[in-house]
Amino acid sequence: MRILFRSAVAFNVATALWLSVMFLILRHPNFLPKAAVTLGIAVFCALAFRAAGAATSPGMRAASLAGSLVLGACGAWAIYQDLQPNADFEGFVLIIGAAWIVQAAAAVLYASATAAPAAGPSV
Repeated sequence: MRILFRSAVAFNVATALWLSVMFLILRHPNFLPKAAVTLGIAVFCALAFRAAGAATSPGMRAASLAGSLVLGACGAWAIYQDLQPNADFEGFVLIIGAAWIVQAAAAVLYASATAAPAAGPSV
C-alpha cells in the first residue's frame, strides 16, 4: 500500500509544480494566489510522501491522512465544478482531481494497513 500511496503523492507533487509554473507563465487573472495554493499543495504532498516513511510518528501519518482526505474532497469538488453546464471545461482538472481522489483512497488504504495489528483469534 505504501508504494501506491507514494506513487499517487509523487504524481500530485509533479502536477502541482507544473500547474504553479503554468500559472506564473500564463498570468491569467488571480495567477499569484493560484500559484501559491498549488505550491502549498506540492509542499503538503511532499510532506505526505515523507510521512509514508518507515520511521515517522503516528501523528505525522495521521496528519498526512487527514490532509489527503481534504485533498480528495477538493478533487471531487473540482471535478464536479468542471463538469457543470456553464463551466469553462478544462480537461486537466479531471486528471488532477482524479489524482487527488486516488491519493485520498490510497491514504486510507495505507493507514488501515499500518494500523495496529488486530489481536489473534480469541480462544
